[in-house]
This record gives sequence, structure tokens and C-alpha cells, in this order.
Amino acid sequence: MARPEISMPQFLADPFGSLERARREGWLADFGLGVGAVTYGDVRSLLTDARLRASFTDFLHGFGITSGPFYEWMEMSPLNQDGPEHLRWRALMSRTFTPRSVERIRPFLREAAHELIDAFADRGECEFVGEFADAYPSLGLCELIGVPKQDRDRFRAWSNTVGLGFSPMELVERIGEVDDALSHLLAYCGELAETRRAEPRDDLVTRIAQAAHDDGWTPKETRGFIAGLVFAGHETTKNQLGWAIAVLSKHPEVWDGVAAGTVGVAEVVEEALRFRSAVTSVGRTVTASLEHRGERLERGTTLLLSLWGADHDGAVYPRPETFDVGGNQDTPHMAFGYGAHHCLGAALARAELQDALSALTGRLSCPTVGEEAAWKPYAGITGPLRLPITFHARPRNSGSA
Repeated sequence: MARPEISMPQFLADPFGSLERARREGWLADFGLGVGAVTYGDVRSLLTDARLRASFTDFLHGFGITSGPFYEWMEMSPLNQDGPEHLRWRALMSRTFTPRSVERIRPFLREAAHELIDAFADRGECEFVGEFADAYPSLGLCELIGVPKQDRDRFRAWSNTVGLGFSPMELVERIGEVDDALSHLLAYCGELAETRRAEPRDDLVTRIAQAAHDDGWTPKETRGFIAGLVFAGHETTKNQLGWAIAVLSKHPEVWDGVAAGTVGVAEVVEEALRFRSAVTSVGRTVTASLEHRGERLERGTTLLLSLWGADHDGAVYPRPETFDVGGNQDTPHMAFGYGAHHCLGAALARAELQDALSALTGRLSCPTVGEEAAWKPYAGITGPLRLPITFHARPRNSGSA
């Protein structure tokens, strides 16, 4: 059967319109460079199909990247694993990176949000990415992990550069920068793990270093896992914060409702994640030829699973193209994935987003986004490059914790 086609120019110009048109014709679309599932039920089902393998290195091969620090890091990454090795990694992380550890830093998250806001609130304007979104998740992660304050700016800079490796539009041209930043990040994480194993503290690196040593992980694997947490927790949440502010700027009634306590911040965060998730899709490789809903996928096929397609599927969401707090939440969104690769840091991301929005709505009137806003391409991990906003300051003691 003929598959609907979505060219890259079409998708970048009108992602949700392109996905909607494709869904009218079937569940599988031809994206030119590969095929992709675009409906909620099929994305969810295929994310648990054992005949599909998570393989980020296959993605890198498509761009001619077969060696170097970034390639080798991704080779051992959970994004490139399934089966026993992936389960072994998740078991290690589940013992150390727990919801309880996240709850313990929430007072820090709240205070960190207010400290960042203090720097720009009285001006009535800021560039949100540079002055809040880029700093905030890194502060939370560094506090959780145990990175000394004097090293946190370096951590953030390395994470931002490594993030270019997940952008199809920038990967090839900037792989040298990515490799260099990652080399520094890995070296630092290795030194920190060794220090914490010798001089334990009550932080995540100490727990990971000790557990990894007990379980027989190599030093290379240990520093790679810590670096992975640093990157994943920074890049995705940074972009998600930008999306949340851009979306809420068009819904002052929701913004003011959160500030007043009449609209639940947790519900707002969940709808923001559904409506505009920072991660647009995930890739899988078919390891054994399979039939799925009338389509045959041959072994070796690269399959894109569109999270944006799933989370805007009118078959499961009453108003998929409307930001509707409470109205679209009977079906869980796919922003954190599903199945064995469901985001391990979902609890931290939710806590950061909730505490940030609570502080921002309490301290600022609903922002207006300036015309100078600029966005990353709608592929891989996406969000604003620049998000200038204007607002009126509110007293900190007025509705803000």
C-alpha cells in the first residue's frame, strides 16, 4: 500500500499539519530518509516491540560518523542498548537515582528559581533561554550529582555543546566541537567519581560510583553514565522550559491561575509536555523482519517513532492541537517515551518544571514573547535558541513560595 510522504522541508515548515495529513492515510509515513510511525497507538506499541532495537549509532552512521569520543560514548549509552545490558544499567540507576533523591532537592530548586528571577525581574524583560532556562536545570543536576559550585558553569557549557550531537541539522559540521566538549565532560566525571569513591558524600555521584564499583562497571562506563545524566537532564529540560514559557505566553488565564493557585501546576506541566515536547521522536532499528498493521518492515530498516505525532493524534486526544489543561489528560502523553526506555529522569524533569513555573508565575506577569525569538529546527531535541520576553514584576511574597 502507498505510504503518505512527509518531506523534510514540509515537516520543518509545518510539523503538526504534516503529521495530521499523514495520519489520515495510515499509521506509517515515508520521511524520505526513512519511515516513521505517526499515530499514538502504533508508537506506543512499537516502543515495546522486542524486534526493534535502540541504536543511536545507526543514526550516526547515516551522517558518516563512525568514530571519535561522541560516537564511542553513544556506543555504550543506554540509547544504544536493549536486553540484558540495558536492564543492568537501569538496575544500577534505579538504585541510585530515585524519586526520593529528587524530592530532597526540591527546596534547592525553588530557591534557585527565585535567585535567577531576582537577577532580571525588576528590568521587566529578559532573554529567557540565556538568563533562566539554560542555567536552571544545570543547577538542579549539579546539586543532585554533587558538582562543586565553582565548576557548574563549565558543566553547563560542555552540556550545551554536546547537545549539538543530537541535532541532525548541526551534527556533521560541529562534530569536532562536540567531541572536544564531551572529552572534557567525561574526564571531569571520571575524576569526580574517583574522588567520591575515596571520599564519599551524600550525593548521586557517590552512590553511582560505589554501586558501579560493586557491580563491576569499568571506570570508562561509570564516567560515561554520569556524563549521560548531566547531558540528558540539562538539554531536554532547558528546551522544555522554553517551550512551556512560549506556550503559556498565549494563555494568560492559565499563567495567572497557576500564580493564584486555582490551576494546578502539575497539570499545566503535563499538558505542556504533551503539547510541545522537547524530544520530537526516537529512532529504532528493525532486527527481524516484521508485519505490523498491514505494513512489512524489513530487517535493517530504520524506523522513526514520532512522539509529536503520537501526542497530537486526534484518535486519542479530544483537542490535540489545543493547549487544554485537563482536557487532554485522560491518555498519558509520550514526552518521556514508553516501555523499557521510558525516561529515567522523568521525576527530576517534572520537579524542575513544576518548581520553575510556580516561581515564574508568582514573580512575573504573563510574558510577551518578542519578535526576535529564534527556534531550533523541529528535529531531534528542539526548543528556542533565543526567547526574549517582557513582563511586569510581582512582589516575591505575592503568591510565590
